[in-house]
Amino acid sequence: MDACGDGFTAKANGNESPYDSVTAEKVAPAGDESLGFTSTMTFRGVPHVLHGEVVRSVDVLAVYFSVDGMAIARPSDARLSPTIVKAQNGKLG
Repeated sequence: MDACGDGFTAKANGNESPYDSVTAEKVAPAGDESLGFTSTMTFRGVPHVLHGEVVRSVDVLAVYFSVDGMAIARPSDARLSPTIVKAQNGKLG
């Protein structure tokens, strides 16, 4: 995460999404190993905070993240639900 701490640009299918920062975030343990993170971005002049978690279960990696789909024009800070991570992670085994 240190390499992305000051921000990065995600690129896919000819599109770019600049992220302003990434920091570690404490999350409920899941799978064999898990890592939480918070990233910030600005979209159309509006700041957004994204929360995510990467979970390893044996040889499978799953990435969970939160999105507030109604937040295009207003600031967002949608939290990732530990209940959802646990339920989805249960499907990996």
